[in-house]
Amino acid sequence: MTLRAEKRFLTLLSGEESCTVPAARYPIVEQMLNGVLGSEVEERWKVSLGRFAAWIRANPELVRNAMERSAWVDPPKNAYASPLLLNLELTTRCPLRCPQCYCDLERGKDLPLKRAVTVLKQAVAEGVGYVNLSGGETMVYPHLYPLLEVCSGLGLDSAVALSGWGVNRQSLRRLMDCGVGAIYVSLNGSTEEISRTTRDGFSLAIEALELLAEARFERTAINWVAHSANVEDFPNVAALCSKYGVRRLFVLGFKPDSARRMNGVPDARQTLALASDIRRLRKETPYLSIEVENCYSPLRAYLSRKFFGNLNVGISKGCGAGRDGASLDVDGNFTPCRHLEYPENFESLGDYWRDSPVLRTLREVEDRPEAPCDICGLSANCLCCMAVSAKLLGRLVKANEYCFLRKEPLDGTKMEKVHSF
Repeated sequence: MTLRAEKRFLTLLSGEESCTVPAARYPIVEQMLNGVLGSEVEERWKVSLGRFAAWIRANPELVRNAMERSAWVDPPKNAYASPLLLNLELTTRCPLRCPQCYCDLERGKDLPLKRAVTVLKQAVAEGVGYVNLSGGETMVYPHLYPLLEVCSGLGLDSAVALSGWGVNRQSLRRLMDCGVGAIYVSLNGSTEEISRTTRDGFSLAIEALELLAEARFERTAINWVAHSANVEDFPNVAALCSKYGVRRLFVLGFKPDSARRMNGVPDARQTLALASDIRRLRKETPYLSIEVENCYSPLRAYLSRKFFGNLNVGISKGCGAGRDGASLDVDGNFTPCRHLEYPENFESLGDYWRDSPVLRTLREVEDRPEAPCDICGLSANCLCCMAVSAKLLGRLVKANEYCFLRKEPLDGTKMEKVHSF
């Protein structure tokens, strides 16, 4: 469990789960720490904390100190005081050749282990709670197992994203023995035919899911990228989750490929149908957590509409580059995220987070949205993926011509009518 003091709120992190406690709730937290019963509303709020409530009660001194610190924490504009998560680009090598690959696989580089360990130690000092290991193909990284042991030894929760290549009983057992937290299997379709339009290695991914189910690994997740060729197949991928005991299904937004193209973005009809499927499946399969990544902010904002407002708010309402997370590239330089190629050479993660001019720009883009985002009815609750504008327009700006949930002027009534099922 990681406890962080932010400006007028606390954040608790445990694996992929998080909990926010605003300053307005601090008096109720004090009641919890003192064993005092509150009103019915207060007691319901305590229950809503779930397993975080027990940790709060068991760590009164830490919680009280954090509540005091949150009064004077001074985070960067539109960002957390330090990253919640850190991505490490382990390698540019991969034996597969996926049609929709985002990576430059021709460089053949690996992240030096010494640099990775140094930055992981800095991450602990900054209160980072979660580390994602990506590639290329993570399983070809020569230092994967010792790096996982370092994460575990430092108390960092780790996740490995993989295609299925190189996964067998022995390698899976070693991943588990080294303390891997979660394993994300990339799967863009329920059949070979559907999958091959965007990804290579369908049979490898299925075999990895079978082995993970056999090992009863509890934190298996599927990463599924929405594409015009696979959106109608989404319910079938959800069914595969049930078949293989997968409890988390992540819906990832479309990003430019390595050639900076955006071929195959789901159109408006397909996107709305996907939203409908997600709503339905969340009700029908409560055992499966279907989550839309922050980068796919338009879909998150659309799904978060309620009769009293929109729940997609705050720092994590959209693109988290430089706001809730950062990345270390294969050369050991810091970047805002895996998909934003703006490397900067800083000695420490903390210096990068506080002093990077690139991150400063990213934190200000929502103040000056450009067409079509400037008039979109969802604009206040959306921050689209910055990699789209960076790679297609050559600059960091809130403007996404490939979003099909916008198109209409800032008129809530009209948006509801146009975007009805």
